[in-house]
Amino acid sequence: MNQVSLAIATLFGVLSAVFLVLLVVAIVQNLRTGIRFRESLARQLSALRLNRMLAILGIDRGTYLHEQPVVKIREQMERCTACTRTDECDSLPDDDAGEDIGFCPNEASLREARKRLGAASRQAAGD
Repeated sequence: MNQVSLAIATLFGVLSAVFLVLLVVAIVQNLRTGIRFRESLARQLSALRLNRMLAILGIDRGTYLHEQPVVKIREQMERCTACTRTDECDSLPDDDAGEDIGFCPNEASLREARKRLGAASRQAAGD
């Protein structure tokens, strides 16, 4: 092996190491950004009646935030914010099984989420 080949191999090794380090740093930053984003979403959700509706339907908020696509969560939050039937929502008992939520603009999507998240948790428990 001559010196040129050795120099090229060394340069390639250094560049590969730099690439790997930068890749790991980018992944860690992305994970941190995602965690901060989900925490921000959780704070926004806490301020809405949607948070209470999740509890009434027996949907774990952490699982909901982790498993639901962000686009769907945002849509549900927007529908909740725009809802004009807040008196009916506020009058629901905390221990309601969620059968009387036909007035809620998020009813169909929340029932679908409950079914999907319930199936996912049963599947995880079976693994």
